[in-house]
Amino acid sequence: MNRRTFLCSSLAALTGSRISSLTFAADASQSRDHLLVVLFLRGGCDGLHLLGPANDKDYIAARPEWLRVTESGKFEGLALKNGFNGVDMRLHKEAGALKELYDSGHLAMVHACGLQNGTRSHFEAQDMMERGVADQKDISVASGWLTRTIEALSPRGLLPAVAVGGELPDSLLHSKVAVSMTEARDFNYGHERQVALLKRLYEGRESIHRTGKLTLDTITALQTKLPRDGDGNVQDYTPEKGVSYEDIGGLGDSLRSLAQIAKMDAGLRVATVDYDGWDTHESQEYRFSEQVSELSRALAAFYNDMSRFHSKMTIVVHTEFGRRLKSNQSEGTDHGYGGVHMVLGSGVKGGRLYGDWRGLANEHLDEGADLAITTDYRTLLTEVLTKRVGIDDVKSIFPGFEMKQPLGIV
Repeated sequence: MNRRTFLCSSLAALTGSRISSLTFAADASQSRDHLLVVLFLRGGCDGLHLLGPANDKDYIAARPEWLRVTESGKFEGLALKNGFNGVDMRLHKEAGALKELYDSGHLAMVHACGLQNGTRSHFEAQDMMERGVADQKDISVASGWLTRTIEALSPRGLLPAVAVGGELPDSLLHSKVAVSMTEARDFNYGHERQVALLKRLYEGRESIHRTGKLTLDTITALQTKLPRDGDGNVQDYTPEKGVSYEDIGGLGDSLRSLAQIAKMDAGLRVATVDYDGWDTHESQEYRFSEQVSELSRALAAFYNDMSRFHSKMTIVVHTEFGRRLKSNQSEGTDHGYGGVHMVLGSGVKGGRLYGDWRGLANEHLDEGADLAITTDYRTLLTEVLTKRVGIDDVKSIFPGFEMKQPLGIV
């Protein structure tokens, strides 16, 4: 355990906070710079159930109607404009809020997208994606791709990177500035006597004392940004008028917390949120509908809540892989290959589908079983990083990757 880890663990124990690591400068001058939000759908979201070709005969033959979007009836999908020629691409019926974002021109979707590696292991696929690589041999030597993004940006704000949740994802592996937290009030670490005790503890001149003092000063600065009542108690966050996160679920809670943190004007540049539960091997019809509904409503609520920051924010939604074309015997789907990735923002050329859609005939499938990947997920991320986030060169972020053809998504 190094000094920084020891310090942060000690502070967390003394204050009851869930702060993973802190190394901040005391200047929020870059707080108006672009914010990248990465939402990871963990478990392998079924892209063919979220966004499917309703009129494709191979699609219809491979699945019962309750595991696909249909042209009519109980499982009728939401028709989209600007799709793929001759293909009736439709969103899942519970994705109404996503369709509104799509129709507004702010949401773009990339089909047949993902990690171009044959693994069907959640752990291996997530490890590679979060390190920005496509080969297992590179996992042990690579830091997280968001860690390298932050390093390239050299941010000077109080709070450059946040992971909303219990722990830092591997995309922020080895980051010296990333913080893991559940909500903004995690920075409310105690009474004045407790603060004074901690400051006396780090009055020395050694490195650990200087780091401790800087950490405490930073947390104190962040505390001043929390809304309080007349008695000094931290108040609950109030979203923008007309926005509600009530009854949406855990993802709604996470995105509400992120909205508050982003509005603290603390120099946030990168944020991550995880949404689990997409590993639908059985009873997919009900489970998937619930997942899609929560994703759709939570993402729309967050985007509307952040309306004043649209020009300075881009949201990327991705998953480690899709699901098999054919359903299994447990009324679900097994691990597949290509899937759906999304980009949301005012700077996105939304309202249309992207990617090379080749259909679901057997000769176009990966290993004769799965939707083939025709767009490397790093193509999408490269465009977002270079055209929205302010990264000049992604070679250090995605080592060994060469973009063959840009999507033109931003």
